[in-house]
Amino acid sequence: MTARLPWFVGFLARRLVWAFITMLIFVGVLLAIMEVWVPYNWAVIHTRQPSDAAATAQTTGLDIPFPLRYAEYVVGLIQGDLGESFGGSSVSGIIIEALPVTLTVFLVGAVLGWVIGEVLGRIGSWNRSIVTRSGFSIVAVASAAMFPPFLVFVLVTTLREPMLASREVFGLPEDSLVLWRDAELGTRGALLPADVWWVLAWSLSAAVVGGLLARAIAQRRGHRLVAMLAMPAALTGVCAGIGLSGIGAHALDIMYRANVAVTTHRLDPTGTGLGAAVTIGRGSPAVAMIGVALLTFGSVMLLMRTSMDIQRTEEYVSTGRAKGLPEHVVRDHHAARNAIPPVLAGSLLTFPTVLAGMMIVEFEFQLQGLSSVLFSAVETQDIPLISGVLFALGLIGVGLRVVTDVVVATLDPRRRRTGPIPRLPA
Repeated sequence: MTARLPWFVGFLARRLVWAFITMLIFVGVLLAIMEVWVPYNWAVIHTRQPSDAAATAQTTGLDIPFPLRYAEYVVGLIQGDLGESFGGSSVSGIIIEALPVTLTVFLVGAVLGWVIGEVLGRIGSWNRSIVTRSGFSIVAVASAAMFPPFLVFVLVTTLREPMLASREVFGLPEDSLVLWRDAELGTRGALLPADVWWVLAWSLSAAVVGGLLARAIAQRRGHRLVAMLAMPAALTGVCAGIGLSGIGAHALDIMYRANVAVTTHRLDPTGTGLGAAVTIGRGSPAVAMIGVALLTFGSVMLLMRTSMDIQRTEEYVSTGRAKGLPEHVVRDHHAARNAIPPVLAGSLLTFPTVLAGMMIVEFEFQLQGLSSVLFSAVETQDIPLISGVLFALGLIGVGLRVVTDVVVATLDPRRRRTGPIPRLPA
């Protein structure tokens, strides 16, 4: 008898194929729009004479027709090569250097915002107080309609002084360069901000994913206290581990930075000149995460509340109450389980809005993430770098889509089918 593969193998394969095709079309359309609408390119910006511009265009490949350039890009993409920017640097290297900043700010902020929105939406829907429901609605609408630049202004104005005070509480110096002096001087083996960022990215990502899984399992088994403490415990454990690893002060300095932008240069070990730049950004990633969470939780809260309102009218809710089940069991163990799949699907539709808001927040805080790379590349029309950043953002979107589809299919087995659901005979 032939063994059948698990359902999620074919399910994931189909989702990944369609996601890859969609991402190629997405990048191609954006590049075509830039090619047609933007009246200048890299060669025009960096040359003064028309003859020099023609030579530069030939060197960078800008004289090749767009369809051929796009075909070459797709072939390189399939081979895992994102090419080189017009400045001569590896696109993959630039993205890898900036990725941990964006990944940390977006993933941690979005997950925390989603959890807060889901909890408040669930509680607000089941609450019969008009004042409470109205208050939740006002907060949710304000969050969903928040203009990112205004949000940055509010966060900076409100939290700057507390962040400076928190640095004193944690024993951090007022000037970040005190901690990064070895990196500034080019000391061999010195700890660089990029090294700490990767530790933060992997650690905090693992914490939020692990906290979500532990919370879901605890909710399914009815352990309310464990579900409530799962996410805080995961984040606390990761923070304690980073502190015990010996880089706690540097990690805290990056997360709780509130002073002005500082860009230093490592000295060349040979003493002949300046080496590579050591960039220490401005603003606080912790505040940026709060901004992303505020941009996320409002729409999730509204979706969860609407979905829970629909579930309240179902017969199984009345049956559970008739059997004497506690109200929180009916709400959390039965109604919420059926309400979450539509919320997950709806949350994915708001992903572009949240991502765009995150890019603005990240750029305004000058965190040296993918937003800074993208805006700089757009200004200079560095097409390979623009393509690479868009591809990286597309991968983040594809990852979220695949995870969402798997979770929804796990909660609702009907979603695993590829064809129409057969009707029962009359």
